[in-house]
Amino acid sequence: MAARGACGECRKWQLDRDCCRVGLLRRSTRRLRRRADDADHISSLPDDLLLQILAGLGCARAAANTSLLSRRWRGLWTRSPQLIFHEITPEQLHAALGQIARPAGSLRISIPIHHMLTPDRISSLLGAAAPLAPAELSVDIHADGCSDADAVDLPCFDRTASLSLHFDPRLRLPPAGDLTALESLSFGSCHMALGDLLPRCPCLRKLSLSSWQYDSITVHSTSLQELYVSAPAHLRRVDIVAPVLKKLTFSSIQGISDEFSLSLSAPLVVDHSWYFGSWSTFGGIWRVWSLQLKTLGHFVQTQQTDSREDTCLQPQHRAHGNILLLRIGAEQNFSDGMAVTFEQEISQSQVRNLSVLELKIVPRGHVYGAMVLDLLRFCTSVQKLKVELNRYQRKACHVNCHCDQPNNWKDQIISVTVLKEVKIDGFNGEDHEVGLLKVLLRCAALLQSVTMNLSRNVSRRRSCSAYMELPSLLKAHPSVKFNIYSWCGDQVLFG
Repeated sequence: MAARGACGECRKWQLDRDCCRVGLLRRSTRRLRRRADDADHISSLPDDLLLQILAGLGCARAAANTSLLSRRWRGLWTRSPQLIFHEITPEQLHAALGQIARPAGSLRISIPIHHMLTPDRISSLLGAAAPLAPAELSVDIHADGCSDADAVDLPCFDRTASLSLHFDPRLRLPPAGDLTALESLSFGSCHMALGDLLPRCPCLRKLSLSSWQYDSITVHSTSLQELYVSAPAHLRRVDIVAPVLKKLTFSSIQGISDEFSLSLSAPLVVDHSWYFGSWSTFGGIWRVWSLQLKTLGHFVQTQQTDSREDTCLQPQHRAHGNILLLRIGAEQNFSDGMAVTFEQEISQSQVRNLSVLELKIVPRGHVYGAMVLDLLRFCTSVQKLKVELNRYQRKACHVNCHCDQPNNWKDQIISVTVLKEVKIDGFNGEDHEVGLLKVLLRCAALLQSVTMNLSRNVSRRRSCSAYMELPSLLKAHPSVKFNIYSWCGDQVLFG
């Protein structure tokens, strides 16, 4: 992999990288005489250790340039378990792939953006990599002159366990042949007919779809355990059937259409998060930036008897409620027709048996108490409430803002009959914050503990509502354990 054949732009990039510079710089004609006692201990290491050293270089060019050291290193790079090709021309890449020993380990290919390849050349490159039977293959290529009708031939990867392809979004990938060994599949931009592909991947465990360009997505797989989807386009329909799916991460950057429908059949999922862009709003000024749902679990010991009548304790995982994490921010302006209510969003996420509600709020000076109570009305099974307030964005709320509506929210009664624990991080001690605490103490008959981490501003304002009213609240609720800490971590005592 010498520099011969490299374009001028590639050579500039190679000179900027320490790993690629070896072999490009002019070497001195003066030879250094090696002393007899200067033994080459590294070259005497076994092949397995030398191959691990080459893999750790993180650059195929650097690995190939070790052939300059001595005869011991010549050609050794072709058997490296990991080869990363970057800042390389397509011609050099084809030549290098022809030297790699089969079966290959991990191949990562990234062709610079100034080398735009046609669909035919991309097909040729994949065809050169497929005979190497790499265990892992990652290809990042910029396509040129593509249309929606162009397709890239996906060759047979019968021994490849991990495949990652990032092309032009207009390129199509027809269903491939033998993909029985595939366990991890990642697509970036390029479009694949998943309905035809997934049945050919009986061992697929992980599927990642980034920059999904279409308004609908259908994923049916009996083996899939992890699914990651990022869709920049407005989504209209999502259909997921995955009986053993455990983790789901879904991002709809531009939101969803008015006719959006979700069909989710994944009974074993324990961790799924949803990001819906800017479309989910509630309470007039509040926007849900992201929603994450996790399943709580614990291991219990159950007695089982085997065929030999020996009784043993067998650990089993049992679901024990869900954790709902919402990232919420106050916004001033919403576009008409783009907002969907929080109730619609959370119903699409199939929240059931909710035990913990975590709220990360950026209030920007607004009153957030009424909003928190609205969420608790919808999440009546919450046993633990955690509120984390952004400590750095403090702005004044504008006149006649709706954030403090309705006017009587501090006097309302809500159903939080199972709430046992409350934690507030970044408590500023303002009147509306104390008002929210009063409502929770009044309505939560089973409340056991309240933990508050005060912000830095509270300690400087001894006349704030926190210092004026918290001591009496502590005395009025002796059954509740209060843990109140200053911003530096010291426990604060009132009264």
